[in-house]
Amino acid sequence: MIHSDVWTTKTESIGGCKYYMNFTDDHTKKVWVYFMKHKGEVFQHFLNFKTMVEKEKGVNIKCLSDGGGEYFSNEFNEYLKEHGIQRKYSCSYST
Repeated sequence: MIHSDVWTTKTESIGGCKYYMNFTDDHTKKVWVYFMKHKGEVFQHFLNFKTMVEKEKGVNIKCLSDGGGEYFSNEFNEYLKEHGIQRKYSCSYST
């Protein structure tokens, strides 16, 4: 299971990023962070993360826990269905 959330920064980075997202492996507690200029980059970062994890660890993501509803696009939902990834939601601002 991977836990993920998107956060807004108070101050824009030198590179122009206003958001960041994290992925946390429920088993190992390892955390990956991706910085973004726009929230619309979420899906692409997930695809990159999924590819990296599968190649490095030789395992597939089985479940994605979304911490605030950032992953509600039809494209994202269809992708998860096609790849057999369960989706779980947690309440916003509870983690």
